[in-house]
Amino acid sequence: MQAQQGLLIFAVALLCAHSFPLLSSYHPFTLFELTFKGVAQRVYRPKHTKNYQFLSGILAFSLPILTLLALALGLSMLAFHPQWLGGLVLYLCLDTQTAIRTKRIATLLKQGQKATARQLLSTIVAREVDTLSSIGIAKACIDSTAMRTIRHYYLVIVFYLIAGPIAALTYKLLLLCNHAWRSELKPNSAFIKPLSGLLSILEWLPVRCFIIVMAFSLNYKKVRHYLKHYARFFYQKNSGWILCLFAANLHIQLGGPCLYHGERFKKMRVGSERHPEPNDLIALLALLKRIQVFSGLLLVLTWVLSLIVMQLLSIK
Repeated sequence: MQAQQGLLIFAVALLCAHSFPLLSSYHPFTLFELTFKGVAQRVYRPKHTKNYQFLSGILAFSLPILTLLALALGLSMLAFHPQWLGGLVLYLCLDTQTAIRTKRIATLLKQGQKATARQLLSTIVAREVDTLSSIGIAKACIDSTAMRTIRHYYLVIVFYLIAGPIAALTYKLLLLCNHAWRSELKPNSAFIKPLSGLLSILEWLPVRCFIIVMAFSLNYKKVRHYLKHYARFFYQKNSGWILCLFAANLHIQLGGPCLYHGERFKKMRVGSERHPEPNDLIALLALLKRIQVFSGLLLVLTWVLSLIVMQLLSIK
């Protein structure tokens, strides 16, 4: 009975996240992201030593997040139905607006409205976009959509199913803090390294398991080839795994150098095929649909098998 209630809560949270998504203008996480950004602006001191920045970075993300988690735990202990409160947490953590923004950017590029496309792209990426061409906009949008969908949707679900709503909330808050800080700081700053390192550790196994499972339903041989030749040399290994999955199945080149706060950072290109075009954004959305269908069927199959196993154990 408890397992069925958990499945119902999970299904309702997913349905609401897709049917009734909250806009960023009144989403509570927008306030959290602004808080993280304000903390970085007040605490970060670029002229101080790297050790000082490293230590202050640890305190700057851990104290606000631990405070929010303590409040969430307190509410769950006082709630009459803590399971449904956990479902509400999952609903708030799931980002289902990324595909809508990507479709809008694709339409703008086809209409030749590059300035508007850059402005919309700037709301979801930390890199500078003012000088990007239509190819650059398409590549940056695919990079961001791929990594944001995997992290802010699928990995949130993985943490929720494995460790519960508090784990999913913790991971989501770390992602929000990372995005807020990257819009203010360079990616190689000592201040942001503790946060980036913690996220890399938390994502290491879930990212690899998810990419491998998804690759079996897609172009497995090509994905394996890309993982072998690109992923382990990418500047951020987890991001490299994600981009390998999408570059191999979209047959395009992803990654490459980026501008952050006026400084050019060299990043490996994933793939040796053509550069992305606006039409590839539509192909990306179709690929995400395939991943969504396959992952949904996999979840249903896993749940059915778990019920069968539980039934056999109860008979014994």
